[in-house]
Amino acid sequence: MPDAAASKARPRVSLMRQIFLLVLAFGATLVALLLVDYYQNRHVLEPIERQTSNIYTISRFLNSIEASMKLLGDYRWDYGDPNALTEELEHERLRAAQYLAGIEKRLDVVGEEQYLLARAADITFITYQKSLLSVSEQLKGGQSTRAAAAYYSRCQPCGEYLRQYIQQLLEIAIHENQTSYLHTITLKQQLQNLQALVVLVMAVLGIWLVVLMRRLTGAVRELAGASQQIGLGNFEIPDVIVPHKNEIGQMADAFNEMKHSMKARVGLLNEKNEMERALHRRETEALELQALMEREQLQKLRSQINPHFLFNTLNVIQYTAGQEQAQRTQTMLLSLAGLLRYALASNEEATPLSREVRIVDSLFLLYHARFGNRMQLRWRISPELDLTETLAPSFLLQPLVENALKHGLAPKEEGGLVWVRIACHSGQLRISVSDNGVGMTSAQKRALLAGLRSPPVDGKRIGLYNIAARLRLLEGDCGFEIRSSPGRGTRVTLRLPLVLQPEPPLDTEGKEGPDDQDTDC
Repeated sequence: MPDAAASKARPRVSLMRQIFLLVLAFGATLVALLLVDYYQNRHVLEPIERQTSNIYTISRFLNSIEASMKLLGDYRWDYGDPNALTEELEHERLRAAQYLAGIEKRLDVVGEEQYLLARAADITFITYQKSLLSVSEQLKGGQSTRAAAAYYSRCQPCGEYLRQYIQQLLEIAIHENQTSYLHTITLKQQLQNLQALVVLVMAVLGIWLVVLMRRLTGAVRELAGASQQIGLGNFEIPDVIVPHKNEIGQMADAFNEMKHSMKARVGLLNEKNEMERALHRRETEALELQALMEREQLQKLRSQINPHFLFNTLNVIQYTAGQEQAQRTQTMLLSLAGLLRYALASNEEATPLSREVRIVDSLFLLYHARFGNRMQLRWRISPELDLTETLAPSFLLQPLVENALKHGLAPKEEGGLVWVRIACHSGQLRISVSDNGVGMTSAQKRALLAGLRSPPVDGKRIGLYNIAARLRLLEGDCGFEIRSSPGRGTRVTLRLPLVLQPEPPLDTEGKEGPDDQDTDC
């Protein structure tokens, strides 16, 4: 039991540390292999090559000396071709001098006996060259007898001595080469065994490294595949199992925990979204119910007014103003009567835009009668729209224009201008009411937008709240945007679905219905 506990407590070598140690060991064995190869080249191959080259050079030097002596021995002194002989002798002499120079280069790495024989051959070769040159000059001068005498008296004995020296030097070089060759072959065999051992160690390390890398890449591929499935929303995949409890195993455990946590969080988010959608539906139903109650309350208030009495009274005042030739008063009464008639005529949610335009004109006449030319109203209606066929929520334009006149232009001493733009774009009706009045600060604008989210309790902003609330209840892409800056004015833009209806039917006399009459008496 203590041994098992000690084995569990013993720290495991991490995967990355194993890979690092394997790479380090593989590099060390590679360096060892290179060092063994360098040692073999330096102490085995190079000596063999040097000794072989030395024997080859001595042998070639001996061949050149024998070739030159054979040329002289076979030459017919009485009728031979001296020019050909001298040319061949010069060629062999130069070759022999070249090989002798190669022998002299290796005198510092040969034994003492080879060194003494090489020096003796060098001195003898100098004398041999002089005798060859002397024979060649006499042959060229046509003195064949003297050339033959020089050959037999000086050149041939010197060549024999030189050949003996070279043969002895070759025999000693071959003997020493055989002695060192056995030692070199033994060393070479040992180095080859060491190389095989290093290569075997490198192969084992390489296989081990490949196994670790395959284990690492396999786990990473499995984690990557599981991550892709989670990215696609599939949390039902099985857990990633890594048998080795190293970094990859720890990462797999963390990944599995993250998957389960994300699955739980996604479940909670889905439940929350379902609850929010249900709450939104309830809020929408509550707003619709509240709007219905407001309409019923408004209808109840309307029912408390006697429209017949009110319009008869206005007609009496209008007649009196006409008798007194008070044209402005008569015009204002007509406008007021139109406003009241529109407000009390029906309880419909949608109305033609032509009625909204007439109501705004009537409202502007009242403000114009009070403020004069300080206030102006301009219309810009798209020619593609037929206002009598285009439907919009009732009391949509009047609160916007009234706010522009009352809050935008009235506080401004020099007055200003109100633009009303009505257009259609991509199946949407866009209405813009702008003025060049006093405008609003950012804080005032934020307070106004915040107040439109809940019904006002102080009686202010009822018209704007009513418009914003009804737009929220409409289906389709609707929008309510306010832009304003101090001293530059305010612009309110509405975006709502474009709804059309056929032209209203005419009665048998070709006149409009009662809602569009000027009086209601």
